[in-house]
Amino acid sequence: MTQEQEKTKCACGRCAQCETTQTQNKEKINFVWDTHYRCNFRCPYCWFDKQWENMDSQNVYPPINELIDVWKRIYDKHGECHLMLTGGEPIIYPNIIEFLEAVQKWHTIKVTSQLSGDMYTFARRLDPSRVVLDMNFHPLETKEEPFIRKVLTLYKYGFKGGVCYLAYPPQMDKIQHYYDLFKKHGIPLALAAFWGTYNGKKYPESYNDEEREMMKPYLGDLDRVKYHLEGRKTKGKLCRAGQIYASIKANGTVTRCGPLSHEPIGNIFDPNFQLFDKPMPCTANICPNDEYKWIVDEQR
Repeated sequence: MTQEQEKTKCACGRCAQCETTQTQNKEKINFVWDTHYRCNFRCPYCWFDKQWENMDSQNVYPPINELIDVWKRIYDKHGECHLMLTGGEPIIYPNIIEFLEAVQKWHTIKVTSQLSGDMYTFARRLDPSRVVLDMNFHPLETKEEPFIRKVLTLYKYGFKGGVCYLAYPPQMDKIQHYYDLFKKHGIPLALAAFWGTYNGKKYPESYNDEEREMMKPYLGDLDRVKYHLEGRKTKGKLCRAGQIYASIKANGTVTRCGPLSHEPIGNIFDPNFQLFDKPMPCTANICPNDEYKWIVDEQR
């Protein structure tokens, strides 16, 4: 597989191969939706580890036709948007394929998934020109061969997407192994830095210099290294989160971004929901996700 062919495969949103896709999507309004806080995996490094039962009370499952109507209303108001589904595991959300089949007519979609659901029905019923995947490989919960088989099936149907692997301290020694393994099958791999505590140490602060240098080529663009790995401060920077980007919680609450999830700006189920009309200063100290991309460029 040539470098150019690899570029057409990847749509993970994390690596340097995705710059064209990211530029196209930044011309639209972007929403990231935590579909629900349920998952059939129990990874110890998850944001929601040991919180799943508490988080479950926030889940809202409206009739699927009402949920589809929400995104038709957003389309009528804003035109085509880019909708990013995460969670929890989106593929186990009730009637998710029916939802995606309807909404792909109005919006482009990226689904973040660990591929434990019915990806074969997903591949047959959805349009790969409208839906891409960010596929997360969790070796503590899934085996290499069936995961790779699902990825290759999705590619066969025309879907694009790269694989993300978390640089969790006990998994660091396997980075090169998995990079080589996926590359052998024509599957791009990108790293995500671990944000959390392991063995009493806080990360990403506790990565040593050797680990940081080893991770950098897999993280992608320079800004991602600065904000995601090094934890560059964002407070006070002018940001378009809340204006052309917003985060939606499982109960419909809309916030500017993940770090500001305690500061709602509305609810997606409210017909009168409005985004901001201009960039606003960031009030979070750091940006542990990729939402730093909405900081006004000259202020980075």
